[in-house]
Amino acid sequence: MLTVRSFRNEDPPRLLKLWRHTQRCRTQFSLLPALSLNQLQTQILGLPMLENRSIMLAFEDDMPVGYIHTAFVPTRDGYSFDHTTGQICFLCVDSTYPGAAGAAAALIRAGEDHLWRLGARTIFGGSPSPSVPFYTAFYSGGEAVGILHSDEIVVNAFHKANYHIHQATSWFHLDFRNYTPVITAETVGHYGTIDIEISEVTRAKTWWEGCTFVNGIWFDAKAVFTQTNRLVARLRTRVTYPDAENFSTMYGKTWLASLMELRIHPEFSDKGVEKYLLGELLQYLAAQNQIARVEAHTAEGTPLFALLRSQSWKEWDSGTIFVKEAKHFAR
Repeated sequence: MLTVRSFRNEDPPRLLKLWRHTQRCRTQFSLLPALSLNQLQTQILGLPMLENRSIMLAFEDDMPVGYIHTAFVPTRDGYSFDHTTGQICFLCVDSTYPGAAGAAAALIRAGEDHLWRLGARTIFGGSPSPSVPFYTAFYSGGEAVGILHSDEIVVNAFHKANYHIHQATSWFHLDFRNYTPVITAETVGHYGTIDIEISEVTRAKTWWEGCTFVNGIWFDAKAVFTQTNRLVARLRTRVTYPDAENFSTMYGKTWLASLMELRIHPEFSDKGVEKYLLGELLQYLAAQNQIARVEAHTAEGTPLFALLRSQSWKEWDSGTIFVKEAKHFAR
């Protein structure tokens, strides 16, 4: 019989096993880093924003067959939670389980009930940017990826639960092991007029940002108009280092860089500044001689999406961020 219960201290190995099994069923599994129990504990279960009851597991008798992780979005100041807006950060089911579709539906209902009781009137299926609290480092990308289309069971479960499409997303990928900088007349034209400043971000601006900073090393690449010293574009990047328990992977080209967010002043959006900024950032990362891959998860219509599409980056997968309003909750 299928049952759903809240997280217990004994559950981390079950979560890890479910994660690994569901990812192996995807064609892009080779792009995902090997995960360890230590990463699960430090990068998800150890974060201050975690509330244990927000994770629920589904069982067929004593066998775990799936789990769901819910949370709330941050307030505007980034120092608390907005309990009117919830999110289903992650949902996975064992695709080999005959009742996988039913397990996914049961987990969504359990997640909704939990968020509803705490005040949610809107629930996202998948975390909308910039409110992503968990799992970004696990997927290796930056902004929200939502529910990947390759996870057909989960996608169908959200549709059947009356969720609607909020945003379409793409997972972009660049193999960095043989990277050669792309130099064009457009980018060369910015030499002398645009200064590029790249620096490590060592201090979080808010509590929410501080909680997510544990997932890697962060860099800001800034484009500054030389004549006025005016900031015209910024591209934030996270570099994820290998699991500290596995010292054999700490050296060589094994690290992952994730493009997190691109902002550009409207006056400069059609002048190739973002291409110049990206090119200089990639050259900086290449000089570290440790980056194996650069990736990005971003919603369609964003400046980062348009930039990577124009640069012909490989789109490895796509996803959807779903949304459901209170009037559609079945009570």
